[in-house]
Amino acid sequence: MNTTYLLILAAIAALFLFMSRRRKNDEKGLIEETFSPTTRIIQVSGMDPTQLQQTIDNVVTQYSDGAPAERPLVDFNGDTATLTFSLHVDYVSLCYWVNFLVYADESDRHRRFQAVGWYPFGQAKQNGVPLPFNNQTVMLYVEPDDSEHDNVSLVTPEGDHYLQPFAINGNLALHPAGTESYRPCPIHKTQETQ
Repeated sequence: MNTTYLLILAAIAALFLFMSRRRKNDEKGLIEETFSPTTRIIQVSGMDPTQLQQTIDNVVTQYSDGAPAERPLVDFNGDTATLTFSLHVDYVSLCYWVNFLVYADESDRHRRFQAVGWYPFGQAKQNGVPLPFNNQTVMLYVEPDDSEHDNVSLVTPEGDHYLQPFAINGNLALHPAGTESYRPCPIHKTQETQ
């Protein structure tokens, strides 16, 4: 992937992030009213430490939105890296992180890494309606057949699948064709019912 293409993607991602953060106080869209006191986790497989560090640097720089973006804590176990985020990282931000990590290979836009995240919801509403998975930890991933490069899917502990397109304006929708089975967060085994 050339530098121009990467810069264009980064600008689009930054614009979407800015727009989603501006809309947090609107009645429409996905509104998190309370936040779970559990850390947010992403596991990435197959990415070497140097490339992961470069990817994290890129995300922190591109999503800073005028203030320093949070840098996750990273722990390697074999070829799997665990990124741990604080309670300050919201659902939308973690979705962007998962997507960016899946498509992190700048030299080959068709190469994908395996990135799975766990986001513990507190109380949230979409377009004024409470989410059915409030107070639960959902698992975030990118579908293997995703060709748009701007979607993240989630699966609930009950096995319900949703698709989160990145216009992020109340567009999270049921997605019965989801492919991943829910796995509890390996760091916090009891998270799936929080």
